Amino acid sequence: MKRYLDAESELSFYHVIIKVPDNTFGNKEYAFNDVHKRRLKDVFFWLEGIYELKCLCYTIMSTHAHFVICREKDALDHLSLKAVALREQNYRGRKYALDARTCEIRDFRERLNDLSDFMGNLQKRFTRWYNHQGVKTRRGQLFNHNFKSVLLKDTKSLVRCMQYVEMNAVRAKMVKMPQDYEFTSWADVMKRNSIGHRIKASIIACVRCFNGGMKGVSDTQVFRLYSARLKLVCRVLLEIGSFTKLDRSMVDELYHRNGIWSKAKYISSA
Repeated sequence: MKRYLDAESELSFYHVIIKVPDNTFGNKEYAFNDVHKRRLKDVFFWLEGIYELKCLCYTIMSTHAHFVICREKDALDHLSLKAVALREQNYRGRKYALDARTCEIRDFRERLNDLSDFMGNLQKRFTRWYNHQGVKTRRGQLFNHNFKSVLLKDTKSLVRCMQYVEMNAVRAKMVKMPQDYEFTSWADVMKRNSIGHRIKASIIACVRCFNGGMKGVSDTQVFRLYSARLKLVCRVLLEIGSFTKLDRSMVDELYHRNGIWSKAKYISSA
């Protein structure tokens, strides 16, 4: 069963959450350390390079992870079977690519735009690695049975959700500013590393497409739609050290926990 709400629009944006078993009563047996988080991040972006899906934002916490993912309805139209064969070769670790005309390549092509397939693949590959860490080999499933996905139906809900995700580590009091947390996309963007450049380019391209191209608007202005409030929050925290000087609505949206971003089926600002 597909675990996301499909949309009729050309672009669909999803806030996706994966969790390890519940730790409500202090069960931290499966809490991730930095090695685990780094591995999950590496597997995620390796798969993103194979699939026709774009990551716009992510945060990996100790017992769960958030991803904001863009799915383009016609993403496979420009992808030749030869290009798919090369991706399949990388995915399978083959020495040589298969004949692009085979049914196996055609079937693999159909998977590349499937969010459920992508998330299932991520969880399986990470779990296989995780189960062989430590003194004793672990067996079986690691994550909860189903991942959660929330459809973000307009630019405002998309941008607000991404900003909320970036602030996870600050809300958890793990760091004072979002860029200080290694396992979030804002840190990558601020460090200007390869993943940061990749995410920034995806944000600009998707926001443009989501808003009819935005002709006459520079990439800097487009990115500012997403980054302005985060940069303001970081500046206030750096200069003042607290949220007291910020607008109350901004504090409520970014600093206080809000279940709407993970419990709703879809979110629209209308």
